[in-house]
Formats: sequence, structure tokens, C-alpha cells
Amino acid sequence: MPLLLLLLLLPSLSCPHPICEVTKVASQVEMNCENKTLKAPPPDLEAGTTNLHLGENPLGTFSTSSLVHLRDLTQLHLGKSQLTSLQTDGRLPRLETLKLPHNKLRSLPLLGQALPALTILDASFNELTSLSPGALDGLSQLQELYLRGNKLKTLPPRLLAPTPQLKKLNLAENQLRELPPGLLDGLEEPDTLYLQQNWLRAVPEGFFGNHLLPFTFLHDNPWSCDCDNLYFTRWLQRNPNNVYVWKEGVDVKAMTPDVRSVRCINPPPEFVYAYSGEGCPTPSNTAGLDYDNYEDDDEVSTGS
Repeated sequence: MPLLLLLLLLPSLSCPHPICEVTKVASQVEMNCENKTLKAPPPDLEAGTTNLHLGENPLGTFSTSSLVHLRDLTQLHLGKSQLTSLQTDGRLPRLETLKLPHNKLRSLPLLGQALPALTILDASFNELTSLSPGALDGLSQLQELYLRGNKLKTLPPRLLAPTPQLKKLNLAENQLRELPPGLLDGLEEPDTLYLQQNWLRAVPEGFFGNHLLPFTFLHDNPWSCDCDNLYFTRWLQRNPNNVYVWKEGVDVKAMTPDVRSVRCINPPPEFVYAYSGEGCPTPSNTAGLDYDNYEDDDEVSTGS
């Protein structure tokens, strides 16, 4: 009798406790394997997994080949995983979301061939110092790119050419000193651009093109108020309600426009939109702005 009782109290060896938590809703199978001290994906992942969370594990190096058996995988979360290397040697044809924030990546591999369906790529708060010219080749479905909080100093001129559907681009909190002319060329309808907290002094002539860009974040840069930056001044005068100040945790649609957040490093004047351009040569009208028909400074909305 004591032996039988002991056997009943012991955990069953035939039904080991799963490492990951599984949630199933309709056709979605989510496996949460976060903070399990894993150094690689567990071998017993369900074949029908659609959303996989592997964050907060000491992965170090990660290869997409370890997940090729997950044919339905659409979301992969690898934040805070001490990643120093990402290898795309396995094709994940249905993956739409790849999140890699708060890691130690110094470069991004070519993703297009392995992840052709990718729509969201988040590599924020890594150690990226540069991007290869073809970094986004093959990502024709990409709609959101987050590179906030890296160490980028320059960008390849044609970086976004392979991503015509891109809507949100976050380059905030980097070390960018200049923007490549034509960076936004070819994008169909970008709506949000984060450039705050860089080292930018000027915007190239014609940079914004004919894009509406209803949400732009440009504050905390050492903007120069001079004749070489007159295009940017005129753009701000024409689009004061499209300029915002970033606030962590606040939805952009709940923010109040504030064109005064874009300040000159060489006052007076204090605000870039208020620069008169007195004495500057008359600019051409080839950059998408009608310089003879912009609002007067005292008519520009400056937010609250």
C-alpha cells in the first residue's frame, strides 16, 4: 500500500510537463516560451504553431532553420534574447511579423529570400551601425520597419526601394547626420516617419516628395536655419499639423501637433518654420512645393 501511494504521488514520466504555455483560439496556436532559460527552441513545439514567443531567453545565436517545420508560423518574437547573430538559412514562407528588439545584433542578414511574406520588422534597440544596400531586398510586403535606438550614422540611398508598401518607418534615437536624397521615393503611401533624437541638420531638397505623411516626428535634432535648409522650412510651413512630439505609450492619433518642436540650433529664429530665408536665392519649384503660395508665419498652426 505505501508503494502504491508513492507511485500515485510521483509525476507521470509518460506525460512530462510542457515547457511552453499553449493558447488556442480558432485557427491560431500561440506558444509562449519566454523566460525559460532556453538556448534553442524546444523540440516539442506544436506543428500548427502560428505565434511563437521565445523572448527573454539566452539564445545568443538564432537560425530560422530551427523552425522550418512550423509551416503555419506567422509571428516570431525574439526580444531580449541576447542575440548576437541571426541566420536566415531556413525559409519561413508565411512569417509576417519578426520582432527582435533589445538584443545585441550588429548587422541584419538578408531577409527577403527566407521571409518573403514579412510585413513587420522590429530591430529596435540593437547595436546596428550600418545597413547593407540590399538589406531589404525581397521584402515587397513590408509595411512597418522599426530601427529605433541603434547606432546608425548613414543609410543606403535606395534602402527602401524594395518596400513600396512601407507605411511606418522608425529611425529615432540613432546617430544619423544626414538623410539620403530620394529615401522615400517609390513608397506608395507612407503615413508615419520617426526621425527624432538624431544628429540631423538639414533635409535634402525634395525629400518628402508628394507624400502626405500625416505623422512626422522631427524634434531633438540640431536643425540648421540657413539657405541650404529652406526647403525644410517651407515644408514645415505647409504641413504644421503633421508634426508631432513623441510621447512613450501614447497613440499617435491622440497626440497634438506641435511644429514648434522643430527648433534651430542657430537662433534667431528659434523655430525652423519661422526662418524667413531673407537674402537667400529664390529656390526652384521642382521639389514638390509651391514656394510662392505658402502660409504666412503668423498663420501657421503651432499646436498647444
